[in-house]
Amino acid sequence: MSDDLRQQLALYDAAVKRAANQTDRSLPDGEQWALGVAAKQLAEHAPSNRTSPTCTGCNGGRWPCDTVMGATVMSDSRYN
Repeated sequence: MSDDLRQQLALYDAAVKRAANQTDRSLPDGEQWALGVAAKQLAEHAPSNRTSPTCTGCNGGRWPCDTVMGATVMSDSRYN
């Protein structure tokens, strides 16, 4: 596994973990909404495996796809 892939998977895992907090009522409504959207996109565009992943939401396209990259940013509270 390349260092780049290892880093991308780590970013994805961190985004999934952050997006899981979408039901935290202490968060502002806008942040809850952004996390909900990100969680859905991250789930739909998950990597097919951990060694040579393709995107499960893009019919076997490259992973990480643009949707995953956007959802990763959307899950970060610094940007929403």
